[in-house]
Amino acid sequence: MTVTFLAVRAFHPAMQKVLARLLIQRRLPALDRTVTIGASFMMLWVIALYAVIISIWWTRLHDYFVDRSDNGGIKHGGSRLAAVALTGHLCDVTMGMALVPISRHSALASFFQLSVSTTLTMHMLSAYTLFVLVLIHALLYLAWLPVFDNLSAQARTVLPVLNPTYLDHETWPGNTTSLGLWRASLVFSGLLAVLIMLVISVTTLPKIRRRHFNLFYFTHLSTTIDAMTPSGSDEIVIQFLFRRVGAVAPLVESPRQKSWISALITGGSKKAKKGGEWTGKLAGALDEKIIEQARAHSGGQELQLDTSLDLALRLEGPYFSPADPSKYHTVVCLVAGTGISGAMAIAGAFSALQERRQSAASQPARSIPHGPVWRNCFVNWSVRENDYVDLPHIGQSLGVDFQINLTGPGRPRPDMKKIISDVRQSIPSEAGIWAYISGPKGFIENAKLVCKAAPNVDIHAASWEI
Repeated sequence: MTVTFLAVRAFHPAMQKVLARLLIQRRLPALDRTVTIGASFMMLWVIALYAVIISIWWTRLHDYFVDRSDNGGIKHGGSRLAAVALTGHLCDVTMGMALVPISRHSALASFFQLSVSTTLTMHMLSAYTLFVLVLIHALLYLAWLPVFDNLSAQARTVLPVLNPTYLDHETWPGNTTSLGLWRASLVFSGLLAVLIMLVISVTTLPKIRRRHFNLFYFTHLSTTIDAMTPSGSDEIVIQFLFRRVGAVAPLVESPRQKSWISALITGGSKKAKKGGEWTGKLAGALDEKIIEQARAHSGGQELQLDTSLDLALRLEGPYFSPADPSKYHTVVCLVAGTGISGAMAIAGAFSALQERRQSAASQPARSIPHGPVWRNCFVNWSVRENDYVDLPHIGQSLGVDFQINLTGPGRPRPDMKKIISDVRQSIPSEAGIWAYISGPKGFIENAKLVCKAAPNVDIHAASWEI
């Protein structure tokens, strides 16, 4: 039933719009999230899933552990052992629910057209639930220790203290095989898991995560096997985060030896350049490669940087989004700051589409009768005056209407309502509009409200506030 519901939602835009409506206008205080109709259905489904699991497993586990304790002469503690086993199983289920939504290039997210923001929110909620269940599981085990301490010497040989969910002959020291040793070691791996998850929970706090993203990222890796490509290939100049082939010393450069690439990545912020975060390191690595190649071609003369130099890169992420702007007559990109990066990709795709159309028009035999309906692309970029960098690539894109709004002290903010109204008046009334929104949180929320009030406008907000 769940698969059918998600499939119908994925292929019926009208249902997507209904499910995207807000159920509660106010944002949840703890999560800082709005609740849509679709999210409420999902939460009801998750609650029902846990209710079914608990109702089925608790009855069987309770009967099993109580009977086993009674047969071993232990009259108390069976229910506590059942609770320990139940929370352990719930941890297994929740671990899967936390990992599946965040899987890179998830086929499920692609097929069911779930946005990255949705899957990240699901991952976050599942992970916090997992941490709570792990703590409850540990506390229940500690609550069973007084029962074990009051047992007679003979009764203690029935249930081992290290893993009381097994009998003494099933685990070490009663069972010295590798399986018995593994069962006894679970208590230590469980304690390690609690410590790791505690560190992860702390590093996910917004203030820590945004200022020290590498700390947040590598603590997450502590729970997984690092299967990234080793840094041994000469073709991979820059690897994920700041792993690079060759020297890792920071680059000292003069102000005139700064490319537009690094300015875009760091947003022109002095704080970003001085910090040790991955964005600054990646920008420095890009500049280092550009300057290195410029020196090789300069012959000892003054450097003339050419930002079109070939640069071999390996970038992992971001996760793809199930959005297709080519299905709409008009695309409007409302972006601010570094949110322009997504608009650059969209403008590039539209420019390539226009070039194919011109080529097909000049050669009728190669015309494409069933091409995309995408006819217009508007990019409106709001950027602080101090952070502005020239982006010739997007400004020269074929057929793209590119407008820049310089903001800052004494400058007005862009009028979103007027932007959408002007676009609507310039296209047929029945034409569909797809609005791509990216930038700071307040900018995104304001743009979403304006677009939702406009007729026949679908929205994709690139929100990364998880």
